[in-house]
Amino acid sequence: MVIDYQNIHLTANGLFAPYGTHVKDTLVDPLAFAERVLEVRAELQTLPAPKLVTLAEVHVFRGSPSNAREPILYSVTQRHRAEWTRDARVQVTYRPLRYPADWGQRSCVERPREKGIDVMVALEVVQLAQFGRYDIVVLASHDTDLEPALEMAAGVGRVKVETAGWQGARRLRPSGRSLWHTALSGADFVKTRDRRCYDR
Repeated sequence: MVIDYQNIHLTANGLFAPYGTHVKDTLVDPLAFAERVLEVRAELQTLPAPKLVTLAEVHVFRGSPSNAREPILYSVTQRHRAEWTRDARVQVTYRPLRYPADWGQRSCVERPREKGIDVMVALEVVQLAQFGRYDIVVLASHDTDLEPALEMAAGVGRVKVETAGWQGARRLRPSGRSLWHTALSGADFVKTRDRRCYDR
């Protein structure tokens, strides 16, 4: 499973968290999310028989704060990775956030942004489909910029490509392709939250 983490995290926060809840209080545990996707998938594919699959790897992509500009937040995100990768199936790849030119000044209202994460996610999905190491590759995201990558991945090899995300959010629909989609509910969000305390 390939997870566009910020997209999955912020989408869940917007859909299911009480208004005003800070995003740091609605973290999603990548492994719990991936395992729940497979559980719900099996429940939905009960006819003629459940199509059970084994979770092999979880590839997580997200932006990383600058250690120089936001050292506390940088440390927190490093603790996220250290905790999540305790399970050898989970890989977390960071890419530095891009900061506005006036960052640190009182006039600055723009937040740092992820740049290049969607490209990295797209490349990962296509490469996994091409390599053929797994029978199924699942992309967890609601970012429609990734639809061309899904089209390409679904058109190579014999690997089945699927999508996953949250109920009530935009579903990725690559042109000319009908892909299986597993949507998790608000109740599933509660089950997949990362409630660990990372502030020290």
